[in-house]
Amino acid sequence: MDVDPAEVCVIIPTYNNAKTLPRVLVSVLKCAHKVIVVNDGSTDDTAQLLSGFPGIVTVHFPKNSGKGQALRAGFAKAKELNYKYAITIDSDGQHYASDILRFTEALEREGEALFIGKRDMTQAGVPGKSSFGNKFSNFWFRFEIPTKEKSQ
Repeated sequence: MDVDPAEVCVIIPTYNNAKTLPRVLVSVLKCAHKVIVVNDGSTDDTAQLLSGFPGIVTVHFPKNSGKGQALRAGFAKAKELNYKYAITIDSDGQHYASDILRFTEALEREGEALFIGKRDMTQAGVPGKSSFGNKFSNFWFRFEIPTKEKSQ
């Protein structure tokens, strides 16, 4: 299956990540040309920083509504703009923008499906809060949605 790059966007929810967001945006823009950033009521310099990236689409919340709501708004904007595929990436630099290409390659290989990246949460330096949150969300996701795991 051939994936038209014009049909793929990257959604970045952000809240008070003005220090890491520029680096994330620069790296994402090397891998994807269609980017939607949802500013979830940031109180730092995020809004001003985003104005320095005129090629991206922004959604601004007046107050913090949570990551889930920011993602919903990002997906709604992607649908409104007629994107067929969306890839999400965090704004704190914990994900590698180069993985965007791995997802689009998997999409071309596998066809339409839900792809979820999996980080190694057992490595040294992973904060306990992140590890717990990851395990908790993975449990509920597996409980609610039957999955077929494939490693690359």
